[in-house]
Amino acid sequence: MNITRILAPNPGPFTGDGTNTYVVATGGEAVIIDPGPMIDAHLAAIREAVEGLKVVGVLVTHHHLDHAPAANPLAGELGVPSYGYGDYGGFQAISAIADGDGVRVGTEVIEVLHTPGHTADSLCFAVSDGVFTGDTIKAGTTVVVEDMSAYMATLDRLAALAPTRIYPGHGDVIEDGPGVIDDYITHRRRREADVVAALAGGPRSTEDIVASVYPGLDPALRPLATQSATAHLAKLREESRVERTGVGWALR
Repeated sequence: MNITRILAPNPGPFTGDGTNTYVVATGGEAVIIDPGPMIDAHLAAIREAVEGLKVVGVLVTHHHLDHAPAANPLAGELGVPSYGYGDYGGFQAISAIADGDGVRVGTEVIEVLHTPGHTADSLCFAVSDGVFTGDTIKAGTTVVVEDMSAYMATLDRLAALAPTRIYPGHGDVIEDGPGVIDDYITHRRRREADVVAALAGGPRSTEDIVASVYPGLDPALRPLATQSATAHLAKLREESRVERTGVGWALR
């Protein structure tokens, strides 16, 4: 099996150096994972990477604009299905796939894992000793989370899978999959403890909690920090550990 990483030229504060597109080839066949945005130079690089191979599908980890837009046009051009969660967030895959499904490419079967948390439609793709994680895990940074309860369950599932390699949606290939997954879990548990500690002195607003948990935060990053703190608070509320008050939030 040969895996080629193609970096899209879309660097930015949320994409790092750019979005990773992967071509997984075996037995003369290939699939394309996360073809990314509609950038001519990037599409040309993908076409070059699959030259001489029979492409059997285009897989999408989630609907975000740095991962999904080129999927259906490229699939149509190649005469193959796009595979994704389904109709969600403005992206509708040609063929919906679900947890436990398999996509055959050459001599391998790529296992579909529904891994919500970053988004509700997030998928990971496991094959051999590796897993393609989209934005569920990135290299060198944490991720923005919509649903913290679901995300922690996803991390536990990936920890049990114990992939040797992680092929993230952004950043370099991760060679210590179990170690990085453990780091992610530890980070989120510590952040949750920080949120609880911020409420130890009494009820506080979300804004006050963010200021306590993220001291010295760059104002440009405040919206992301607020989303993260809110996701932690929602998880704690589901667990009956915090409650809403007139001020904002309080321990129960």
